[in-house]
Amino acid sequence: MSAEISAAATVVIVRDGAEGIETLLLRRHSQLKVSGGHWVFPGGRIDPEDYAEDRDEAQASRVAGVRETQEESGLVLNPESLLLLSHWTTPPSMGRRFATWFYLATVGQDVPEVIVDGEEMDAFCWASPNTFLEQHRHGELALLPPTVVTLEELHRCASVAAAQCFYRDRPAPFITPQITKHDDRVCMLYAGDAGYEARDPLSPGAKNRCYLEAGVWRYECSAD
Repeated sequence: MSAEISAAATVVIVRDGAEGIETLLLRRHSQLKVSGGHWVFPGGRIDPEDYAEDRDEAQASRVAGVRETQEESGLVLNPESLLLLSHWTTPPSMGRRFATWFYLATVGQDVPEVIVDGEEMDAFCWASPNTFLEQHRHGELALLPPTVVTLEELHRCASVAAAQCFYRDRPAPFITPQITKHDDRVCMLYAGDAGYEARDPLSPGAKNRCYLEAGVWRYECSAD
């Protein structure tokens, strides 16, 4: 029997920096049972009160994303300003499963100082998407696959305006990964990959997948 799926929301906060787009990551306390020690975007479970006023899950996820962001970072966002960028469901083979709505939020350079509570989140960092990806590639910080894929997308955006344009024009994908092995590496396949339906990473054609290599996730995406 697969684990129960909890609804959750995550907010990808971006701003324009001196050298291009920057985003905010928070580090989860190493003692936490779920993703302890990983660097993540602010977010968490959708609570029952988030469904008040007859909100459906999509509406409640915006409320939850704003609430969790304020609890974890001290930043206050407007739920109506959030732009849906993706939705990720944890694969059945994972112990704890989440169906997570990912939203984009923008802030200016005058954004208030981030304040973490020291219990759930114990550190924060503003940096370019590529800086985080490079640190992950060198084993300097732990990232989860949805974070890696989102950072790879943001890395292709030169500015906040470009990111907003990209996500407005692209239909938000609902992603349910398929996990398999390829050359003794964990391979996580996403829809659009030629091997997705058959869970066969050797299928010729388009690639949309992550590989786990020595504790580091590497995203690979190509048309053919």
